[in-house]
Amino acid sequence: MPIIAVSNQKGGVGKTTSTLNLGAALREMGKTVLLVDLDPQGSLTVAAGVLDVDAIRLSIGDLLMARAQNAPQDVRKAIIKTPAGLDLVPGNGMLSAAELTLATAMARESALLVTLKPALDHYDYILIDCLPSLGLVAINALRASDGVVIPVQADFLAVQGLAQILETIGAVREQLNPALAVYGVLLTMVEVKKSHSQRVVATVRHSLRDQVPVFDTEIAQHVAYKEAAEAGRSILEHQSHGPAADTYRQLAREVAVAAGDTTVAAMAPPRGGLFSGASRLWRGLTRGHATAEPERTLVGAA
Repeated sequence: MPIIAVSNQKGGVGKTTSTLNLGAALREMGKTVLLVDLDPQGSLTVAAGVLDVDAIRLSIGDLLMARAQNAPQDVRKAIIKTPAGLDLVPGNGMLSAAELTLATAMARESALLVTLKPALDHYDYILIDCLPSLGLVAINALRASDGVVIPVQADFLAVQGLAQILETIGAVREQLNPALAVYGVLLTMVEVKKSHSQRVVATVRHSLRDQVPVFDTEIAQHVAYKEAAEAGRSILEHQSHGPAADTYRQLAREVAVAAGDTTVAAMAPPRGGLFSGASRLWRGLTRGHATAEPERTLVGAA
């Protein structure tokens, strides 16, 4: 049962959309799925159809606060069935207070993992929608996770933060979670008719080749995703037979393979260094093309 963090410290790259729709696609495959909203704005909670995040009785922020104060509560009491049909541990502004409280707690980086443990045997997948930062709560998500999906918008400026999240993942591996894997970089908001978007896609794939996995699936810019979120539904419910839904079905198969799901044909992920690919990627983007350089393996990729 893998815990998967959908993480990038940059906001607006499609983390919430990807978490919700990946979860829906995995559920369609017959998997039991729990979503965890680690964003203080409660974006995933709202996208799943729960509009009043401040009225939530028990949120993930409340649970982390209780854990930090040595008065733990059972995470199963916080799980709600959303209008989108998925189980969710909701998020709201209590996460901001939880981050401050965790700062002085014992084993502060492991609070989320310990909090989620009672739910582990009840789900095939737990997907964590991480907040757009690299603070203590985000570190908790990486500490708790088996693997990471990194959404990256197909835009020149959006890609520059990729090296930072890869560096953070490397540090978490060294200090907290040696088994943490990068399941893949997910290219999002791809504009198929825009040459700039296509250049970014090509450069990312070239620069990270043999360094960090990049999913074959690309999430195209599509108004249907925004319409589905507005309706509080996944794209698989909102437009089940369209190409947008099929894209997430394909991604779900790729993520299941990366997670070692024995019900999906196994595929060995590429291996290599995290940092060398990321730094080469940014240099390639700034020059308008990818450039080769001797490989420097600082952290082994999954």
